Amino acid sequence: MILRDWKTKLTGLGLAAAVALSTAPAVAQELTAFGAIKDGNADGSIPPYTGGITTPPDGYQGDGNYIDPYADEKPLYSITQKNLDQYKEDLTPGTQSLFERFPDYRIDVYPTHRSMHWPDDVLENTVEHKGQARLAGEVEGDRLENAFSGVPFPEPKTGYEALWNRYFTYIPYLELSAGSYMVDARGNISMLPAGTMHKANVMYQPEMQTPDNAGVTDMANIVSTSPANVAGYAQLRKERLDYGSGGTMAWAYDPGQRRVRVAPNYTYDIPASSYGGVMFYDEVFLFSGRMDRFNYKLVGRQEMILPYNSYKLLQTNYKEALGPKFLNPDVIRWEKHRVWVIEADLKEGARHAYKKRYYYLDEDSWVVLATEGYDHAGELHRIGYTYPVFEYTGLGGVSNGSHGFYDFNRGSYAVIWMGKPSGKPADVEFYKKVQRPRMFTPRGIAGSSTR
Repeated sequence: MILRDWKTKLTGLGLAAAVALSTAPAVAQELTAFGAIKDGNADGSIPPYTGGITTPPDGYQGDGNYIDPYADEKPLYSITQKNLDQYKEDLTPGTQSLFERFPDYRIDVYPTHRSMHWPDDVLENTVEHKGQARLAGEVEGDRLENAFSGVPFPEPKTGYEALWNRYFTYIPYLELSAGSYMVDARGNISMLPAGTMHKANVMYQPEMQTPDNAGVTDMANIVSTSPANVAGYAQLRKERLDYGSGGTMAWAYDPGQRRVRVAPNYTYDIPASSYGGVMFYDEVFLFSGRMDRFNYKLVGRQEMILPYNSYKLLQTNYKEALGPKFLNPDVIRWEKHRVWVIEADLKEGARHAYKKRYYYLDEDSWVVLATEGYDHAGELHRIGYTYPVFEYTGLGGVSNGSHGFYDFNRGSYAVIWMGKPSGKPADVEFYKKVQRPRMFTPRGIAGSSTR
């Protein structure tokens, strides 16, 4: 029912409005260099973009503890099952489904802060090279050409172009030390691998543009420190500019064997076993990998209430954050933002566990804020959210590492990269340059392991 209502909204008046909104700003409204509408919205619930947050709050020590700069704010209003009808137009079908399944579910909506800050040089590159990037390859969306250190498609015309922008959100170099957790249908908490994720984008790192990283965009090295059965395991993932030459590149280090192996199965709808199978490998960071199995349609720009400025979640003890059925509403900050909506339909003859998917990309950061996957019976299988935090010392950037999924088939949910198992806050460190380049090579991931 939710899918039908949403499709009606998008294919009726909603689609007309969305498409008009997605194309009209280039003429009628001023856009930022990275493609967002600079002005606020009509009722003032979304403010104008003024450059993002660049001043740390009082108490920030520069030690990786990214305290909440908006901690003193109170919710503007709360959405419950009782007043859901009043706000349905602002909620994704996935979010609406949480209210259907859990009568006591609640969303606290806070003032909107457009916190994403892009460095001047990245903005200048985006403006200088605007219109040069193009998609190529035998399969639509397989290859990106003429890409530079900026947003390749600030005014996307297709879903493929919008999703390629996701690989160019500004994440210069990020270290995130945290835990991951799964809550099963009975409310039992399981510890998933905890450790440190090192994340970088080669396009913003000239010194990383080596033969090892030729044709690479986004890359991540993940080193597990607990629980004991996975301590010392490490994996390296690299995304390509040309997927026609292969899918996501991945390697894994097994400390028991002391060997690094190619991991060819980190792709498509293969369950991510290290995370309890609660997501597929093409759902890492909500979207990753090749786009050859779906047709991606750009629906348009919509105003949506989604998790945002999620500093409090990273600060909270996991025992307080994890409820028996869903995340504790007290620790999730929701805001209204404009997002690009992408509808993906499985191609005829292609194989995947999902038949249809939706993605919601933040217009300010190009982070995928939410996603939905529908099975071949048209039922909602899984929904996912990113819980982003933004760098605020002037360097700029965003961490999209903290994300999670609700699996409605299994009745479980998981959050990846949240507070540490010790109960301490997650550590988030942003850097201009990669601190340990070697760990982003197959030869180097063994050295990044703890044993």
